Amino acid sequence: KPNTLNKPAIFDMAHSAHQLRCAGVLEAVRISRMAYPNRMPHASFVSRYALLTPSEWQAAHEVDMARARAAAPGDESARALCEGALALVVEDVSRYQLGKTKVFFRAFLLEALEQRRGNALATYAVVVQKMLRSALWSRRFRLLRLSSVRLQALRRRQVQLSEYR
Repeated sequence: KPNTLNKPAIFDMAHSAHQLRCAGVLEAVRISRMAYPNRMPHASFVSRYALLTPSEWQAAHEVDMARARAAAPGDESARALCEGALALVVEDVSRYQLGKTKVFFRAFLLEALEQRRGNALATYAVVVQKMLRSALWSRRFRLLRLSSVRLQALRRRQVQLSEYR
């Protein structure tokens, strides 16, 4: 109940916090945040954050990454691949723990990884846009050049025909 009067649309923050404290919810959240609040399966981590690793590492482990995406939880090859990617992506080893089937992250590490992933995807998007624009404008230029050459040829033909007659 959000208030002691049991009336709708009245929210007593102190009363609600007291109820959550008595129920142990706030303590459970605090303990969870102190430890490893975020977790992710090995294969999911590899497929989501492999783009943060150097391109040489990605090229060397391309087949393994494809296999790890379809791997069952607890697969040793996926775990080993995840361990290698984590060593390259996360500088502080104490901020994560590698379990049998999942990676456990300390507070705010997953948010930092998501931020880096978003920046990397934005950079890739700009590169793709640049390449598409380049291809589009190159095509337009070639078409304009071809049409101008045709117009010049037609004009030369007209001049030659008028001189001949």
